[in-house]
Amino acid sequence: MKNLIISLALLLALDTTGFTCTCMPSKNATRELEQSAAVFSGKVLAVKGTEQESGFYANVEVVLEVQRSWKGIEEKTVSVFTSSQSSACGYGFKKGEAYLVYASKTTEGRLTTSICSRTRRMKEADADLKELGDGKEVSG
Repeated sequence: MKNLIISLALLLALDTTGFTCTCMPSKNATRELEQSAAVFSGKVLAVKGTEQESGFYANVEVVLEVQRSWKGIEEKTVSVFTSSQSSACGYGFKKGEAYLVYASKTTEGRLTTSICSRTRRMKEADADLKELGDGKEVSG
């Protein structure tokens, strides 16, 4: 019986499906701006690729219409990638919602974000916007 309990405990310890995302929140918007490749506000036009692939978490492509930029964005439309699962630190974007996005850049040049960044809905971004200032309007 003791061996069975030990075996079950080891199986549970090795089970990777129970992992959850853990991260330390950034202290302030200014520091996150400095560390990010891109910071912008935008409205979600589409969320693509939400299927899980081969037992691994899929990446989701989020297409946003950019409204203002503080860093790294000149285009009116941009794609940002995140995991499809919050347990893998994916950010749950919703079509039609507006966000303040803090993004990193992969070695392939793709913008990524996660729940570990200061990315948040515009409705919840008043303190960040006050700290960041006006940014610039993106025209094209």
